[in-house]
Amino acid sequence: MTYGHVISDLHLLAPWSAADDHLDEMYAAARRSDFFILNGDIFDFRWSTFSSARQSVNAAIDWLRAFTAAAPQCRLFYILGNHDNLHGLAERLEALKLERENFDWRRSHLRIGDAMFTHGDLLFRSGTSDPFHRSLLPAIENKPKALSRAYHFLHGMRIHRLNASFYGEERCVRRVSRALSRSGNGHMDGIADVYFGHVHMAFTDIAHDGLNFHNTGSVIEGLPWHMLEVEPTG
Repeated sequence: MTYGHVISDLHLLAPWSAADDHLDEMYAAARRSDFFILNGDIFDFRWSTFSSARQSVNAAIDWLRAFTAAAPQCRLFYILGNHDNLHGLAERLEALKLERENFDWRRSHLRIGDAMFTHGDLLFRSGTSDPFHRSLLPAIENKPKALSRAYHFLHGMRIHRLNASFYGEERCVRRVSRALSRSGNGHMDGIADVYFGHVHMAFTDIAHDGLNFHNTGSVIEGLPWHMLEVEPTG
């Protein structure tokens, strides 16, 4: 695997996701790639428009089946994030891995050559020595409909853009770098590039402590995003 693409934070199932508007673009990128990374929070079970977790999981698996069928020569990797770390989804992902030869998934991270892919939420947790350990949730409760409507209204006013101004790219990268420096077991040996999501900021090639950091942003209405090309070595 020498060439691929990475994207995160599609937040499919939530009413404010614009990801399906760009699905043809993602399919086209996958068809010219050896691998395609779905880097966490691809589905949003906290704000799903479906009334049950079962319906949400079924919709998620159908979407992934369609993606693997659209680019059968491309290896599709799914990495869990904080909005989709559901035990029920993980079970179905494992079944899909057996069903589709070009599909695989990871709980927290994936390494390809000198590139590290992780959603990023674990890197922002305080008080942990292992930024690569993810516990799966037995269930993710849907937010109340009234709260969902209010949150949708705030999205329409672009309030969610304040997240980027709170973190800032440099501050964000420094925090991620500190978390990665705590990781053991050789996770970061030989790594040159780190691709993550979570903070909904789109940037690339920010150098810090000998690493290059990249974030694909979020395909939520009104937020900047980009699907990044990846050419790992080693």
